[in-house]
Amino acid sequence: MMFTNSSKRLFEKLTLYFGITAFLIHSAIIFALRINLLDAKYFPDDLFGSPFAALFSPFSSLLVYEVYLLIYYLRQSYTKSVAKQLEIMALILLRNCFKDIGQVTEGKVGLLESELVKDLSGFVILLILVWFFYHLDSKRIEIKFELTASFVKLKKRLSEILLIIFIVLSIYSFSSWLIDLITYSDNHAALQNPSHIFYTEFFTLLTFVDVLLLLSSAKNLQNTILVIRNSGYVLATFLTRVSFSLDGWERIMAIVLGASVAVFMLWISRRTVFVEDSMKD
Repeated sequence: MMFTNSSKRLFEKLTLYFGITAFLIHSAIIFALRINLLDAKYFPDDLFGSPFAALFSPFSSLLVYEVYLLIYYLRQSYTKSVAKQLEIMALILLRNCFKDIGQVTEGKVGLLESELVKDLSGFVILLILVWFFYHLDSKRIEIKFELTASFVKLKKRLSEILLIIFIVLSIYSFSSWLIDLITYSDNHAALQNPSHIFYTEFFTLLTFVDVLLLLSSAKNLQNTILVIRNSGYVLATFLTRVSFSLDGWERIMAIVLGASVAVFMLWISRRTVFVEDSMKD
C-alpha cells in the first residue's frame, strides 16, 4: 500500500510541508538568537550561528523523501535503488555545505581550513559520478532473466520491512536528537552530528539487505557478471556506511570511492564481451 503512486504523491506532499515548516522554525530561532531573545548557549553554533544554516532543515526533509524513493525503487530495480543511494550522499554533502558556509561567512574559520571545501569538492565529484551512472543506465541493453517467484517475493518483503524500519528509525533518531538539543547547554558532547543521525544505522541495515538480495540473486541469475555487478553494489553501500565513521578528506574519499565502484561495476557489466556471453547462455 505504501508503494502505490498515490502513496508516493502523499509522501511527497508531507515532505514538502514538513520541509517548509522546519525551515521557518529554524529561521525563527536564528533570528531570535540574533536579536538576543534566546540564549546562544542552548544552541550549537554550526547549526544556528548563521542565517545560511537554516537551509539545513529543508534539505534534511528532502533527504527523507530520497530515502523513501530508494526503498520504493528497490522493489523494481536494484540499479535504480543504487542510483538513489548515490543521490542521497550527494544531497548530504550539499546540505553540509550550507552549514559549513555559515562558519566561513561569519569569519569563524578560513575558507581553506573549513569543511566547506571538502564537502563541496565531494559534492561536485559525486554529482559527476551520478550523472555518469544514469548515462550508463539509460544506454544499457536490457537482457531479461527469468527470476523465481520466491526471489521477486523476497524483494517485495524486504522493501516492506525496510520501509517500516525506516519510519520507526526516522522518528526515533529525530526524537533522540531533539532531546539532546534541548539538553545541549548541559552536555555539548551528547549532541550528535546531524549528518550522521539515522543514516549511520540506515546504511548499516541497507548493507545487510543488499547482501540478502545478492545471495538470493546468485541462485536466480545465470549471468555471472551480473552477480559480480551486484557484489560491487554491496561494496559501494558498505563504503558509504564506512564514510559516516570518518572525518575530513577520508570521509570524502570513502564516499567517492564507493560511488566510483558502483559506476565501474555498471560500466563493466555492459561491455560487449559480457553481453554476448550472456546471450549465448
